[in-house]
Amino acid sequence: MDLIGRNLSPFVRRTAVILKLLDLPYEQRGLSTADDTEEIAKINPVVRVPSLVLDDGECLIDSNAIIDHLLEVGDPDHQLLPAAGAERRAVLHLAAIGHGVMEKAVASSYERNRRPKEKVFDEWVSMVDGQVQGGMAALEQAASKGDFLHGDHLTLADVNAVVALDFIAIAVRYLVKETPYPALAALAGRCGELPAFAETAFKPG
Repeated sequence: MDLIGRNLSPFVRRTAVILKLLDLPYEQRGLSTADDTEEIAKINPVVRVPSLVLDDGECLIDSNAIIDHLLEVGDPDHQLLPAAGAERRAVLHLAAIGHGVMEKAVASSYERNRRPKEKVFDEWVSMVDGQVQGGMAALEQAASKGDFLHGDHLTLADVNAVVALDFIAIAVRYLVKETPYPALAALAGRCGELPAFAETAFKPG
């Protein structure tokens, strides 16, 4: 399988983490939507990452759809996402918060770093930043209750939360400068010792 995208993107990285946690072999093509538009367009018509090209040539797009497939084929015991019921909904609830934090953090980064300063809409940026901080506060509350966000082992919720926090620390650090999240930071530290997280950490250059 070929994973398309750089791990600076939290959506690419969370997909890479899942691939490694499930011990699914893959190669990665570190294409950037900023620099490799034409190449990505050949794979994904909306020029987004990640995409995952399966061994038979089928191409999956969007990290949610990709991870759904990976869990179907690589997690028969439903360790990362319970199969059904309240436990599944609880993990999906927290995972959705983490995913939402990623989306809004990326939007904040784009507004501040990619848009000409005279065209930045400050009220919009403030709203987006507030959404990030609201999501982070909810994840911090969940992280403060135990070693994992839900239950007694690592789940998709933890993957999303840690990847979101790591992205914020790189791209939009101002969002955590005045409001630390110690329980999330501790979770990220523990996860960072696992190969799936350590080997997918974004390395500039």
